[in-house]
Amino acid sequence: MATLRIALTGADQPDGAAIATELERHDVEVVPVDAGSAKQLGAILGGMTHVVHAYSVIEPGLSGAVYNEANVHSTTALLDACRQSNVEQVLFLSTTETYGRRLPPWPVTESWVPRPLGPALQSRVAAERVARTYRRRVPLSILRPAPVIVDGGGTIMRVIRHFISRPRAALVGGGQAPISVLAAADLGRAVWAMISQPEEAVDQVFHVASAHTTWRDLAIEACHLRGIEERFWNAPYALARGLDACRLSGWVLPEPEGVDAYVSMTGRPHLIDDSRARVSLGYAPVLGVRAALAQALDLYQRSSNEVSGGDS
Repeated sequence: MATLRIALTGADQPDGAAIATELERHDVEVVPVDAGSAKQLGAILGGMTHVVHAYSVIEPGLSGAVYNEANVHSTTALLDACRQSNVEQVLFLSTTETYGRRLPPWPVTESWVPRPLGPALQSRVAAERVARTYRRRVPLSILRPAPVIVDGGGTIMRVIRHFISRPRAALVGGGQAPISVLAAADLGRAVWAMISQPEEAVDQVFHVASAHTTWRDLAIEACHLRGIEERFWNAPYALARGLDACRLSGWVLPEPEGVDAYVSMTGRPHLIDDSRARVSLGYAPVLGVRAALAQALDLYQRSSNEVSGGDS
């Protein structure tokens, strides 16, 4: 394969950094691109063979206008620039978290209808819809990864750090709700699989995951990795939902900072079917839950130490 030149948005974010790390293992040149610099995109993309759009804003508490500007408008500007260039493939990174909390107890496929909760995820659904309108004008591929276990402020890592800091925290329904998760390294592997096989990936949508687990297993594994004795207690799902409906769950089930709908999220399944990616792309994860958690927690600890000057 000839040397590829890949423009990557969001390279300074956790997901984008994980993608860059994997891509750089191959014979490619990765060029970080600012998705917001619309005036410069045309010149930058002129020498690129591929574009990976991994940039998104998901920090809680922002206005809908901010999310739309960052996620929808930047996607439109990027795809307009791609349309004017000769890129061989544009890979748009979405997420299965846009499916909301109404998933069945069996793995869902790529055809599942999004039901996003909150303005951040609503804007990411809108961005994907914008991307799909360009499918006749650019060679587009869409990747919907399971919630990624990666250093940073993502929802799943906020919940995991909550379990570590509060080893007596409540587990909704005993933490038995199943969830598909994706290791950061496997996210990069999935992106490379799509780039290296454009005949299979262009004009297609794929799910990817590393493992299926439960919230309880995630909580216990995270505590064990940090040498903490877990002492979680079971909050029956019906009770948790009742307290949540009465706005009383915060007294008994305090939500992790920056996490909305904690009861609904951890009490419902989030399983995805990534068999198409495994069969069509030959995608195969390399990290299990323990290894993914260990990697993400170690990165988080190192970054925390750097911020605090090594005192934490």
